[in-house]
Amino acid sequence: METFIAACLAIIVLELSILVVIMIITLLKIKKAAQAVEVLTYRVDHQVASFGQAVRSGWLHLFSSVFNLAGRFLGKSS
Repeated sequence: METFIAACLAIIVLELSILVVIMIITLLKIKKAAQAVEVLTYRVDHQVASFGQAVRSGWLHLFSSVFNLAGRFLGKSS
């Protein structure tokens, strides 16, 4: 009976150690994926910021052109 209990305890210890190793490997993979997402987030943030700046400068240029044209037309008709 003692041999059976010792064998069961050995199997339980072996299973737990395998589960700990699997958990560590999984956590390392999750860390690597999180770092990849962080890099991707920085890149997307940079692209959005540059796109927003381009749109803002484009709108500003468009509005200044429209105001210049309106000023010319209103200035000539007066």
